[in-house]
Amino acid sequence: MIKFVILDVYPNKKHRLIKDTAGGYGTGNDFGNTLFSKLLNVYVDTNIGMPAIEIMIISSILKKNHKVHYTRDLNDKKIVDCDFIILPSSIIAHETELEALSKLKHKKIFVTGIFATTKRDKYLVKNSIVVKNESDTFFYNLEKSNNCNLNFLNKLFEKKDLINDYYSPVELDDFPYPDWGSYVKKFPLRNDFFSLNQKIAIPLLGTRGCPYSCFFYCTYPLQQGRKVRARSVENIIAEIKYWKKELGTNKFVFRDPVFSINRKHTIAFCKKVIEEKLGITFMVETHLNNLDDEMIPLLREAGLELVYVGVESSSDFVLKDMQRFTVEHDKQYKVIKKCEDAGIKVKTMFIIGNPEDNKDTIIQSIEYAKYLPSLYSQFSVFTPYPGTPAYNEFKDIITESKLENFNQYNLTFKHKNLSKKNISDLKSLAYFKFYFNLKKIFQILKYFLKSKYEKKNQWVG
Repeated sequence: MIKFVILDVYPNKKHRLIKDTAGGYGTGNDFGNTLFSKLLNVYVDTNIGMPAIEIMIISSILKKNHKVHYTRDLNDKKIVDCDFIILPSSIIAHETELEALSKLKHKKIFVTGIFATTKRDKYLVKNSIVVKNESDTFFYNLEKSNNCNLNFLNKLFEKKDLINDYYSPVELDDFPYPDWGSYVKKFPLRNDFFSLNQKIAIPLLGTRGCPYSCFFYCTYPLQQGRKVRARSVENIIAEIKYWKKELGTNKFVFRDPVFSINRKHTIAFCKKVIEEKLGITFMVETHLNNLDDEMIPLLREAGLELVYVGVESSSDFVLKDMQRFTVEHDKQYKVIKKCEDAGIKVKTMFIIGNPEDNKDTIIQSIEYAKYLPSLYSQFSVFTPYPGTPAYNEFKDIITESKLENFNQYNLTFKHKNLSKKNISDLKSLAYFKFYFNLKKIFQILKYFLKSKYEKKNQWVG
């Protein structure tokens, strides 16, 4: 029996770090330096958190026949006696991960995650193997081939090209459920926002792949490709039932790049949840174009509680330059209003510091965010990620030397209209103006009290 340690290291920051977001590159939610922004940093770090689903799937794959220990501590005593280390990569912990690699020269290390594929030259050292793209595919095929033994794995580190024989596609239904049962014994698994419903929130992945045009700056197509692949509805429902029974929670977070992109699949899923009276609540991220008069009430009846939608900017010129497809302002307002009226809370997501942004366009986006009837809003910063077409265009004017600061909340290049301080001030202003007004405070307080009442009177079957 082989002993694996999953060493999931993070830098010490005063805001939330999560490796599952931004297509596996990760994000660090730094809302700014004002008192209000710092309080928001603490709140989100305390109430929202999850590791990468991919690494939890790998844990389940290996646990069938081997010992697996998950840790975030480089000094964990189990590292000493393990046979192999699995090191999940990300941009938001890049330098910290490289430091771990350097300190563990005596150990054989599999480096997983799409960022290690992008920066292979940094992660590939004498004692490491970079598992490219969707790393769970490699470990699944390795285990299925019956070659996951000490002799063969040691041979892999001698002849690293052998790894290429284990990347054949895997049907998503064939993967085991992620190892959340072990994870929650040591770490919180939350996604609460302004809610008192402190239940475990199980991340689910129903589909992989995203075909939209925003691949210019978005990293999801790097991780999962542009072709959409879906698990069967029956397989997703079976996993939901499993976690309800095993962990006593009815709360789920879909981590699909674009939930409901496959309309037929989404409708079938909702109808099955309703038919079986599963009594779940769930959160998704999708495109406003995928929400309509048929889909909204069906999603709500199935249990949709919160939906994230990308708006990015109020300026058509800025959006065109970003190669971002969106719907007209009138439709944005109407769709968001229909969701909120149906009882589905909406979080609009904006990007500031886009290549054609200036102070005026950003302030207009802030005002537009306030105008839209969503309960929440998020303001991140345009980031030309390594590996994307945007990076190739901006690489000569990158000003940030530390990749861990490519966290989607910092200006990382020389902007033609805006300084780092401009961006920091405008980011803080955006969060203050959106959340710190009487109307919004009343809306959030009303939802806060409603969730408290529902928690008190809720029964999970």
